[in-house]
Amino acid sequence: MTSCPPTTTPKVSRDAVSFSVSSDWQVEFHAFSSQEREHHHLHHPPVNASVAGPSAAVPTSSSSNGRHASDNTDSLFNIEGVLLTRLPLSKLFNADEAREALASFVIGGQRDAGMARGARVALADYAARSLSTLLPLTWPPNDGVENSSNADASRYISDPVSLTIKTMGQAKQSQSKMKNHRSSPRRARKMRAGKKDAEIPFVLERTDCIIYSDKHQERNEGVLQFYLHVDAVIRSANLGGTQTHFMDGIKKSLIDSMTQIFHRLKGMLTSRECFGHIATVVLQRQLRSMLQPPRDFNSSVRNIHGNDTSSTNNGEAATVDNDNGKTYLNAVAFIADNSILPRKSGRSCQPMSSPPAIPFTSPESDMLTRVVQVEVGYWRRFLQKDGTLLHPDDDNNDTIMESTEESAHNATTVSIRGMIIPVGVTLIVGGGYHGKSTLLQALSAGIYDKVPKDGRERCVTHGDALSIRAEDGRYVNRCNVSAFISNLPGSGLDTSRFSTMDASGSTSQAANVVEALESGASALLVDEDVSAANFMARDGRMRAMIMDEPITPLLYRVNGLFLSKEHNVSTVVVVGGVGEWLDVADAVVLMKDYVAYDGLKKARSVSYQFSYGHVQYAGRGVVHRLPWEVKEEKKLNAGEPEETGDEKKQVTLSPLRRKPETACLMGKFHSVAVHLLDSGSSRLWFYPDDDGSNSTLDDCDNDDDDGIVDMSKCSQLVGNASEQLYGCGICILWLLRESMNNPEDDMLDLLTRLEATLSDCGMNGLLISLHKDLGKDEDSSTKDDLSKIVLSNAAHDLWEDVGFALRPRVHEVAMTLTRMRGLRFEILPEKTSQMVVSSEEEEQKKKMAALAELWSNRRKK
Repeated sequence: MTSCPPTTTPKVSRDAVSFSVSSDWQVEFHAFSSQEREHHHLHHPPVNASVAGPSAAVPTSSSSNGRHASDNTDSLFNIEGVLLTRLPLSKLFNADEAREALASFVIGGQRDAGMARGARVALADYAARSLSTLLPLTWPPNDGVENSSNADASRYISDPVSLTIKTMGQAKQSQSKMKNHRSSPRRARKMRAGKKDAEIPFVLERTDCIIYSDKHQERNEGVLQFYLHVDAVIRSANLGGTQTHFMDGIKKSLIDSMTQIFHRLKGMLTSRECFGHIATVVLQRQLRSMLQPPRDFNSSVRNIHGNDTSSTNNGEAATVDNDNGKTYLNAVAFIADNSILPRKSGRSCQPMSSPPAIPFTSPESDMLTRVVQVEVGYWRRFLQKDGTLLHPDDDNNDTIMESTEESAHNATTVSIRGMIIPVGVTLIVGGGYHGKSTLLQALSAGIYDKVPKDGRERCVTHGDALSIRAEDGRYVNRCNVSAFISNLPGSGLDTSRFSTMDASGSTSQAANVVEALESGASALLVDEDVSAANFMARDGRMRAMIMDEPITPLLYRVNGLFLSKEHNVSTVVVVGGVGEWLDVADAVVLMKDYVAYDGLKKARSVSYQFSYGHVQYAGRGVVHRLPWEVKEEKKLNAGEPEETGDEKKQVTLSPLRRKPETACLMGKFHSVAVHLLDSGSSRLWFYPDDDGSNSTLDDCDNDDDDGIVDMSKCSQLVGNASEQLYGCGICILWLLRESMNNPEDDMLDLLTRLEATLSDCGMNGLLISLHKDLGKDEDSSTKDDLSKIVLSNAAHDLWEDVGFALRPRVHEVAMTLTRMRGLRFEILPEKTSQMVVSSEEEEQKKKMAALAELWSNRRKK
């Protein structure tokens, strides 16, 4: 291996220092000391580091650290720690002009719960971004001296305690720069002269700044909580040299410095800019919730409620009225007019300036174009009538309310015109460099909420849509790819349990599709440019040339996937070179000169002229429209001839129920930890976190690549953000433990429980629960207990590797698990889905009723 796992994290005391900076802010500080200042948080902390809590021993000075003042009897040493700060939202929004906003953060009834959760995530995200502009802060201030923990020791001579306060992300970045400075001074100079890393334009839940529900609050308004990194330099002579004096000095400096930070931060969090940030996120979440009714995540059944879409496949984008009275768009995505879809460059998330970028315009089509009314409640006053952000200079009632006759409903609603991507099979076609892939990239990014001025903040995609591509060389274990790969030559390999250490382009993409179904995907987003050609389609000449092709292309399966009662999965495909896709389209978006048109009528005309619809494919149905069937294969009893064997087994094309193999979890993946391989990389390493004495050896061979996960081709992970990838790693540690404790649960069961746990406890709740000394009966409220989280080795690894983590979707967590090299899966028995049984019974009743009506009509004649 090119990288070594971190050494054991030093044991940290449960003791922490708690105090109030003001009547509003509560602060908790947990410190640990090190004689060598640079060693801490460099991924290899000294094993003998001790705690600088009330009961810790006074660290001794060392003449080798180069920090002595001119007086040989004095010494400098440092104490680093984590600062946890809490502020109830009722104290934040206590001014008259902001008090009305407080009610929008209360998670009450089901109707407004989604808006309240979105507002909380947006406020926490804005707080984290604001803190990154206020920090780092050196206290006491010293003009003309570099604001860094590496400043010369002479500046501390007159100050008994000097603090450097940073966000968790800034602390990690400064350590990375310190490493680069030591290895290459020339590169360090270039890094200092370079531009600051651009912030990601997505709003996600994070570990370093959250808003949690406090059960002691009467109205459950929520509490803002964030973590900071503190580096204190102590001059022992000026503090008397006792432990109590040290902590008193740090506490006084923290109160002085944090008072300044809190005063500025509170002004930022009650500003109009902050409220506009929240309004933009709430709008996106509300708009996304209107695309499709909620799916029953506990079942593999994916039928659309309220409309029998399984009986037709005409691509019509009618609205669906669910039982709760809410109106839904029958759509995968929505792209608003005047959105700026292209980015500044291929590696940038910043929007391209307009001009030359052309704002998006919906086509003149009754099928694709919609005007959507979106309820945003209190946040309507910060948005214009089309949902764009209200400019601060437009702070007047005429801008928000066009006339005094508008109803109260319109006062909380915005009206947005845009294009939908309807459920079913949608093609995005056009010439080269006309905007096809740009549109698909906007759909791919639509699963996340964007910040204001991103250009795509009114473009949303259903949260379960997954990008699918070829992934040569990926690891696959016991995956049912028989829907796409069958009859392999030679060994007669069972493709219903396909395994390989080095998948080809077609087999990797087939596995990606099946695993997307396994994790509960609602739509597949596919780009022809990054797909395996033989997996996407095969024309008539090649079918005539090669009669025993083992690959069934995706082209033949997309209609069956959507019509399947078990999955009901839509597909969006960018095509420009294979016209046979026109035979299966329910909707066609034609891109010409970066402008979208409805191309369905022309596509059907072309398909009619060149149709292969009359051709039968291996006796299984019309080519291009194969059903997603359940095949019955005869299973002969031993010694019986074929004609007398009556036992049959069902072979499904759908994903098999599987889980991580118990023997593997008890063996080489027993008690693992996670590490990011190289800063900014897309690879994780799950390595043993103990001496192996507690593991039970399994029968699988160990390999140097065991535990390695390469996520570089998983495009929906937030770009250039190792924090979300590391969040996947934390979730995997939790899933592996849950799989051991619940051996009957398959992947979907585990992912369902993970989603519920993340919603209830957050990422920090996972970190606390991963500590082996905390049992299942521990309080798992979303409130973080600093004395618990500092005991978690997973939390220390997080702070050292990336600083903080971003919450991933369960789909990216599933991708991480299935790509973990060396991890084997076992197949579980199938369980009958009650919803499938009910659906079949209902269909049978309809057939019986129709037959009875037919006979009744005949008797009347």
